[in-house]
Amino acid sequence: DVSNFVIVKDEKKFDMLFSSIVLPCHYTTHSSQTAVVQWWYKSYCTDRTRDSFTFPESLGVHVSDLGATSHLDCSDNSRTVRIVASAQGSSMTLAEHYKGRDISIINKADLHIGQLQWGDSGVYFCKVIISDDLEGKNEGQVELLVQEKSELLKMLKKVSVNAVL
Repeated sequence: DVSNFVIVKDEKKFDMLFSSIVLPCHYTTHSSQTAVVQWWYKSYCTDRTRDSFTFPESLGVHVSDLGATSHLDCSDNSRTVRIVASAQGSSMTLAEHYKGRDISIINKADLHIGQLQWGDSGVYFCKVIISDDLEGKNEGQVELLVQEKSELLKMLKKVSVNAVL
């Protein structure tokens, strides 16, 4: 039984402006065909840049509200959707919008983004296409929120304090 299965380890990632990040994506298949790995970007339905600054003050609300996905649930024609990169074997293509940036697909399917920018906040989809393996789960998603350094540190302190309590 040939069946493709994609796993994205984290549902949400927070990182600082200008830092580098790796969005992990792992897939399993019984196929001997070389997979095409695509990473897609979708902007938030509502602007979450403000959350980058207000998140620590309202962390209690957000922690209990982590299941809420109103900023994710909207039709694709009401937000930006674009391919980031595509790779097959050792060949990789970067989409026009990302040319000149330090972005690559590494370790078979992980997306490496160097020098995060404000506009990188959004939802990233790892999609794995194998010509003779059409069954199973062929994509996974991870939400990325780029934050200013001081705000991220405040948020992490609050999370660790709340976790201890």
